[in-house]
Amino acid sequence: MFSKVTIRDGHDNFFTPVRLLFALMVLVGHAFVVVLGNPSDEPAIFFHYRPSYLAVNLFFIASGFLVTKSMLYREDTVEYGAARTLRIYPALIVHVLFVMFVIGPFVTNMPLLEFFKHPDFWTQPLQVLSFYQTDMFLPGAFERNHEAIGSGALWTLRYEVLAYIGTAIAFMLGLLKHKWMLIMQFVIFVIAWPLAHLTGIYDQVPATIQSILRFGLAYGLGAAIYALQDKLSFHILGVFILGLIAGLFNGTVWFEIIVTIWLGYMVFWMAYVKIPALNGLKSLSDTSYGIYIYHWVILQAIVYFIPGLNPAQLILLALPIVVIISYASWHLIEKPMLKRKVGMSRWIKGLLGKGPDKAVAPAE
Repeated sequence: MFSKVTIRDGHDNFFTPVRLLFALMVLVGHAFVVVLGNPSDEPAIFFHYRPSYLAVNLFFIASGFLVTKSMLYREDTVEYGAARTLRIYPALIVHVLFVMFVIGPFVTNMPLLEFFKHPDFWTQPLQVLSFYQTDMFLPGAFERNHEAIGSGALWTLRYEVLAYIGTAIAFMLGLLKHKWMLIMQFVIFVIAWPLAHLTGIYDQVPATIQSILRFGLAYGLGAAIYALQDKLSFHILGVFILGLIAGLFNGTVWFEIIVTIWLGYMVFWMAYVKIPALNGLKSLSDTSYGIYIYHWVILQAIVYFIPGLNPAQLILLALPIVVIISYASWHLIEKPMLKRKVGMSRWIKGLLGKGPDKAVAPAE
């Protein structure tokens, strides 16, 4: 734990439990939002940063590393696309149907016939799966809650998918051939972030562009760490030192950048630290995605049926339900579908006339 930590090849890491921790941070943070009714009601844990904000950034840092690794290992956009599609969409499709048909009828104030006939009900799959509108405003649903939405956390998946597409395009254009090209993915956003703030552009552009700057910074850092992995090492003292340094930049345009670097350092120390007593955690089911996509609707449903809960009570009630659903999602949907990536890749290549593909690497 107190020795130098380096990045290792293979699956000898704690990425699964670490991402599980990030998902739980989002759940805890959103419990305050659902109960108290405003994102600003989520308690800050590092200056103005709240658990859900930090956790999503941590997800994007890890994703930048793992997805870049996936693309460069496969060196094939069809194989890569098949793996990425099967990682996101099957579980998301089931989630949308779960909210619509399992939760929706019990939390709407409309007669069921009108609920199911309402056009807003039937447009939900198209809106969510295209990432055009991911909040899931079901007719008459959750109207006595603070926010009448069924999936308040899905909006970040839009940027995850954009990052996947960006990585594929960069590969096809030959922009992932050299380490400096991967590092530039981070440098570009390191330049763009303060420039946008110092010029006042940041406050004038749409929220979509603001989010691209935020998540691009985190994802780009993950890609840069992949490029420099053989030159980097991490130590627990560095986690504390970088945290202190980040605090010195509070109130400046550089704060987000330094905090992102600190988070990146922290996540790779956590992922690759050697603690034999915790090795059993490496075999945990990868329920982080399920927790992320299901937690909001479960929080909403509990508050709908049991109003007056405080955040701690809501967390205690929601956590076992979300974990059970997420466990089922991983074992019944996500894991089986990921095993189909080879077949899906061959099918797509057949349609494209590319012939048989090479062996497909396991998904991260």
